[in-house]
Amino acid sequence: MGRFGAWSIGPGRRRLMATGAILAVLATSACARANPSVVAYVGSDGRVTQSELDTAVSGISQTLQPGQSVQESAVVNALIHGEIAQQVAAANNITITDADRDKLLKGSNLAPLLNIPDAKAVAYDVADAQLVPAKVGSDAYLKAVQSTPVELNPRYGQLNPEDRTIVDGSTGSLSTPAPAAGG
Repeated sequence: MGRFGAWSIGPGRRRLMATGAILAVLATSACARANPSVVAYVGSDGRVTQSELDTAVSGISQTLQPGQSVQESAVVNALIHGEIAQQVAAANNITITDADRDKLLKGSNLAPLLNIPDAKAVAYDVADAQLVPAKVGSDAYLKAVQSTPVELNPRYGQLNPEDRTIVDGSTGSLSTPAPAAGG
């Protein structure tokens, strides 16, 4: 028996205990970012909050026809990609102005969102995700998207690791069509 009798811990057990302690620390640190009011963590310090999502969905809903509804996953995708675009723009010293965004969106199917304050931010996120790749190049932008860590709150699904969009079989449209009459 060792110096402490039955309580002696050999080198193998010490390693096992150290490994267990390290795993416990890693598990707790992963949970530290599991805030229910955060939809997604984007990059090292970006985030999409539940409040931002709720505001965007509410704003977009004001532009829909009766019977249409907002696809929440499409809005989450737009918010995530807007955050990624802003991070890529900042890293490359690119400035995108509201005038740039308005010009891109004018005449598009997203133009009505510009008139709704609660929807304008998500429209601008969509614009940023188009304007920034045009400035840095599509290949460089795709690499930046793929290398940007995104942690999606599991209640919203899973992300495709290639393009950082929610995998749910949706079309990517911000709304769904009204059901056909009689069907």
